[in-house]
Amino acid sequence: MDQPRAGYLAIVLRVLGYLRPHRARLAGGVALMILGIGFELVKPWPLKIVLDHVLGGEHCANCGAEFEKHALPAFLQPLFGSVGPVTILSFAALAIVLIAILNGAATLWSNYITIDIGQRMVNDLRTGIYSHLQKLSLKFHHKQETGDLLFRVMSDTFSVQSMVMNGMLPIVCAAITLASMFSLMLGLDWTLALVTLFVCPPLYLAIARLSRRIHGHAAASREAESALYSRTERTIGAVKLIQAYGREAGVVADFRRGSEKSLALTLRLYSTETVYGWVVDSVLAAGTACLVWLGARHVMTGQLSIGDLTVFITYLHSMYKPIQEMSHNLAEVSAARAGLERVFEVLDREPDIHDKPGAKPLPKLRGEIDFDRVTFAYEEGQPVLRDVKLHVAAGEKVALVGRTGAGKSTLASLVTRFFDPQQGRVLLDGHDLRDVTLQSLRGQMTLMLQEPILFHMSVANNIGFGSPDASLDDIQQAARRAEAEEFILKLPDGYDTVLGEQGMTLSGGQRQRLALARALLRETPIVILDEPTSSLDLKTEAFVWRNVEQLLQGKTALIIAHRLSTARMADRIVVLEDGAIVEQGTHGELLARDGAYTRFWQRHSAGSVLEDEPVLAESE
Repeated sequence: MDQPRAGYLAIVLRVLGYLRPHRARLAGGVALMILGIGFELVKPWPLKIVLDHVLGGEHCANCGAEFEKHALPAFLQPLFGSVGPVTILSFAALAIVLIAILNGAATLWSNYITIDIGQRMVNDLRTGIYSHLQKLSLKFHHKQETGDLLFRVMSDTFSVQSMVMNGMLPIVCAAITLASMFSLMLGLDWTLALVTLFVCPPLYLAIARLSRRIHGHAAASREAESALYSRTERTIGAVKLIQAYGREAGVVADFRRGSEKSLALTLRLYSTETVYGWVVDSVLAAGTACLVWLGARHVMTGQLSIGDLTVFITYLHSMYKPIQEMSHNLAEVSAARAGLERVFEVLDREPDIHDKPGAKPLPKLRGEIDFDRVTFAYEEGQPVLRDVKLHVAAGEKVALVGRTGAGKSTLASLVTRFFDPQQGRVLLDGHDLRDVTLQSLRGQMTLMLQEPILFHMSVANNIGFGSPDASLDDIQQAARRAEAEEFILKLPDGYDTVLGEQGMTLSGGQRQRLALARALLRETPIVILDEPTSSLDLKTEAFVWRNVEQLLQGKTALIIAHRLSTARMADRIVVLEDGAIVEQGTHGELLARDGAYTRFWQRHSAGSVLEDEPVLAESE
């Protein structure tokens, strides 16, 4: 999925789009943050009052300066002008405690609100990318690593919270804090306040250079972690084969190399962030030392009071803290950008298969299917289907026969519109599939795959997955028709038994019977079966097919047949080779022609497997 990287502005604008639905709560959180900033600004003032109005009048033995007691500020005169120093001292001490409590409460509540908003944004983004993945075509999913997509959905989406709550919002609050403190510092000593600006240029250069490095390292670290996810997902899914072939040591070694690479890149990222913090701390320390020295000199010359210097130094420390935090926040934004780019890369992928403007719902189908000179290729220049022309009458059962790669599954996938042909048309009752809505199309089809797909849910929910409105009686009836109820009732909780991942606690035949029951439960005019009995013994297959034939009465069926015992039960057999139809007819008609199908039947009767045999060696 190589696409141009989005700039900061584009990323920020998209992130703000996810923040917009929560703007009311955000306003409340920001208001509490600003209230907390106000409490931070008044923190040193009780101490200033104590130093200047309670303890004033001290003499400096070293410099000879006399620190006089100052009058209370005008706004405090009505309250404390007539009280003694001890009372003022008591109220100042009480104010220190009260300010700390109120500041903590404002910070606590604002943090709760902003964290809640961040989690909601993650949920919105995560749901959005998951929903978008459901819309992307099988062609996209066939090319992507499942583990990589999983990492983007579950991990990279947290970057939206990091971008806003650990980056943008703290930067805005830090900017407000800095502006407020600098204004107050100007009022205390404008020359000293201006000196604080000298630290900004070197600080900016450090931030700009190291932020770029952090972004590059963060992107590389995420890619390596995503690749490790993919590798883990593949090997855990293939653990049976790995153990059977004794490849455990090799797989573990591969995993270790991937993990070490991921950890090395993560260490490089953390090291860069540590250097980043060290450089910023050093620049700020140099500025602090300079300002403390100059401020002390101003006190010695009487330009500042002891209380003013205390407030100034407190503000200085508090002022550099948001600058330092801003540098870390910018690093957080840079790292979050890498994750958001990976998320938006998926979201920006246009679905290959979608409803075109003006698409109309498909009316109730009779079930007539037409392939009108269809050519299809997964990769350009490598066609899988070549100029296929086929008519399937409503209610007809057609078996598709051919070895692996002949185009059987692809032909069926065009009917469900998992893909669109590059040339030609697929018609249902005369309607071009590209002119109707996907929901109305797939709602009139039943699909059963060769490899049963079962979910980590109850047996009943697995059977009813394609029919959410089905009752338990309907589900049980479908299970009986699929010859599945006997083993279901032997499970610990019967129909309520929760299956393991992919139903691995069941045998292959049991899994296939559950998938068949799911297909039997849907009442649709078109049914596509991908060898639904390939994992069943011959006796069970005969029972199941008797029930399937009852289900298919009056319905159109495409049956992808991998063994001829299945193909014989169809009204017509279509033989494909190298993406083209080379023969079609009933079982008896094809045997009478003594052609490709006859040779295939002879091999089948001798015990050969269709998928492994080049059965159509000669052109018909």
